[in-house]
Amino acid sequence: MIGRVKYGLLLLLLYIIMGAASAQLGGNLSNNDSESATITVNISHNVMVDITPAAFSWGAIAPGTEANSTHEASGYFGIQIENVGSANITHVWFNATYPLNNPFGTGNSSAIDAGNFVVLSKNTSATDYWFINRVEYNTTAELVYLKDPDGNMPPNDNKYIYGRFHKAGDEYFWMINNNTNCTTGGTNIYIGNTSHSKTQTGTTNFQTGDVESFGLTALPDYSFAYADITDGPLDGLCVAVDFTCTRVFFSRWNADSPFHLCANVNYAYDYNVEGTPLVPGDSFAMGIKAYVPYGIYEGSSSGKITAIVNDVA
Repeated sequence: MIGRVKYGLLLLLLYIIMGAASAQLGGNLSNNDSESATITVNISHNVMVDITPAAFSWGAIAPGTEANSTHEASGYFGIQIENVGSANITHVWFNATYPLNNPFGTGNSSAIDAGNFVVLSKNTSATDYWFINRVEYNTTAELVYLKDPDGNMPPNDNKYIYGRFHKAGDEYFWMINNNTNCTTGGTNIYIGNTSHSKTQTGTTNFQTGDVESFGLTALPDYSFAYADITDGPLDGLCVAVDFTCTRVFFSRWNADSPFHLCANVNYAYDYNVEGTPLVPGDSFAMGIKAYVPYGIYEGSSSGKITAIVNDVA
């Protein structure tokens, strides 16, 4: 008998709860009247972008290593770029921080900028990874095993400036005519075709045919000179040299000056290519890695990559 009372009370309680829920939803009550209020929300025009995740941490990386998701603390292998604003985004491109002086040969981890290590791919399944705007400086030490285009070994530093393009365990030597101003015209950049590494010498003789040469074109303000690299292992990059001939940038994803005139520089997202703008709430992904070069001082270094967008057709 007691069990039946408890069961009856439980059913009564259940009916009361269901009735209350119905009352909240207006499902079972009799309606005598109703009236609606019009709601208007005016969304302002805002161009906004979000990168997720907001931070990457590659740890215990040996020099000359391609750092991927297995080295990243959270296993991240890509970045998601999302339109979190209210306007259609037509273009997305990137900037990366870089060292303001040559970080090699300093014995100082504070001279390093990790933004200079970052490479991105068009999507997470792509195998081609490209630097955003990697900077290289002319070498501060004489390299006695290099031969310049005139046959001098070591190179004649009164006529040529030289350095390396660092790509993890591969280094490609380059040379530039040592002009008073590299943007005055007639300046070439020479890039070796075979990489230098721990196991091979690579292209060191710039008098042979194992070298690609590109003439540099000055910007209208003569701050930089640029060229599209169309042959050799760096084919697909834009190279830009500052007027002092001491800083050389290599870019694929930075559409700002001085790279904006290069045909090789691509937008990470271009509505002309995709066929539609990146609409609010939509997103796309890119693969991300870090190429840590040889000869970089131990310790922690930081940097940033920045996604830049616009809504101009």
